[in-house]
Amino acid sequence: MEGHVQGEGVDRFRIKRCTHMTMGLTQTRTKKQMSLSPQTIHIQHQVAKWTKQGRKHWDLYRWIMNPYLLYDAVEQVVRNDGSAGIDGMSTKQIKGREWDFAKEIALELKSGTYHPSAVRRVYIPKRNGKKRPLGIPTVRDRVVQRALMLIMEPIYEERFFPNSYGFRRGKSAVECTAIAANEIYNHRLVLEADIKDFFGNVSQKKLLGMLKEEIVDPRILQLILNITRAGAIERNKPWQPTWKGTPQGGPLSPLLANIYLHYALDKRFNKMNLKGTKLLRYCDDFIIVGTGEREIKVAQELLQKWMQEAKLKLKEEKTKVIDMRNAKRSRQSHFNFLGLRFHLRAYKDNNKRFWIARQPSEEARKSLRENLKSKLRPDLIPTLAKNITKSVWMGWCNYFRYGNSNHIIHREIKNVRQIVEWYLRRKFRHQKHPRRWRDMWHLRKWITSEIKPVRVIPNYLDQHQTLMQPERAVYWKSVRTVR
Repeated sequence: MEGHVQGEGVDRFRIKRCTHMTMGLTQTRTKKQMSLSPQTIHIQHQVAKWTKQGRKHWDLYRWIMNPYLLYDAVEQVVRNDGSAGIDGMSTKQIKGREWDFAKEIALELKSGTYHPSAVRRVYIPKRNGKKRPLGIPTVRDRVVQRALMLIMEPIYEERFFPNSYGFRRGKSAVECTAIAANEIYNHRLVLEADIKDFFGNVSQKKLLGMLKEEIVDPRILQLILNITRAGAIERNKPWQPTWKGTPQGGPLSPLLANIYLHYALDKRFNKMNLKGTKLLRYCDDFIIVGTGEREIKVAQELLQKWMQEAKLKLKEEKTKVIDMRNAKRSRQSHFNFLGLRFHLRAYKDNNKRFWIARQPSEEARKSLRENLKSKLRPDLIPTLAKNITKSVWMGWCNYFRYGNSNHIIHREIKNVRQIVEWYLRRKFRHQKHPRRWRDMWHLRKWITSEIKPVRVIPNYLDQHQTLMQPERAVYWKSVRTVR
């Protein structure tokens, strides 16, 4: 029987291993990568197996109530930390009692008394100066969403196409940009498109219909619908309904976004089988590459039609075709994708032939400077300022080192040093009794002592790094192969 978990068997196993669950299980899992419990692994294997066999899932709710799966979800939520929701409860309040908290949620799900709370809406700045709405769920809702993701991820990993890279186990934005550079070099015509407010315009009715392609359990579908329609609460404002869209900020939101665009875009594009074209997508950011102008135009017309059917809109000013061919090279032969600027660069031995270079875009460089400026407040002591500067710099470099960013990184080192000088001037010079700059020179040198150029990796796909293949989610064999 699909989805069947014998309650008596679980009780017998719980009695035998209760001591291990409460005393030893947390200590055996590392902070960097925590393995899942045997029960969760068995559930994921079973779900992936049935999905491969073409079976629909009609009794997943029984597994959502599994306390071991909820315990894994609680641990992941605690490890990720995050801000509190509208109830003010933080993850620190459930540390040390993860198992009891998981059993409480399992009891609420079983009795039908669980109801998702409204999200706490905040706004974070975007690179273009605008603000992005973010919905922060409560800790209890985050655990339920994480449990749903643990169940649904093996199902849709069997359905997603390889050209989808966003928020998937074993895939990353770095790999997507590296493959994009190779595909652009081979095809040379790029259709750049941008969806207008994707997360805010997702049709919940259409999303529910897409979920029914694989999941026909009415309790799971109703639970997902309740999560998307829980509403939002802003500071000093009343409750606001969310009749469309999926709130960004929850663990389930990226998976729902991938499911929506899988059926609205990926599946239709692969079905059309346009000769010489290829789609590369990272969540709601995507490009279409092609070799012929006719095929690219057909893809553009179909894209407009598909977006209208999915009740989405494309930004007209950002939807255009970029010609990256050698003979057609111009000042317009560049575009931005996932924070990188793709442009043509001539070979050293032949200045009439060009290859595809990728460097941090102007928006990405500006965001680095603004992020560092906002964090280096004058009330910080120099030790904290040094740690923050190093953290921001390494976080930025660890993503943009994969490309042709050597020259840009050296430029940004100068900008980081200037920002540190700006911080020291605000802290020590703008005072009643300012300190001399020559006395602070050694302090500036000490704070920026670890701001050094990183090793640039231009050919990511040729590195054969261990982060690529072992991270693939192989639910058919074992989740423990993930390292």
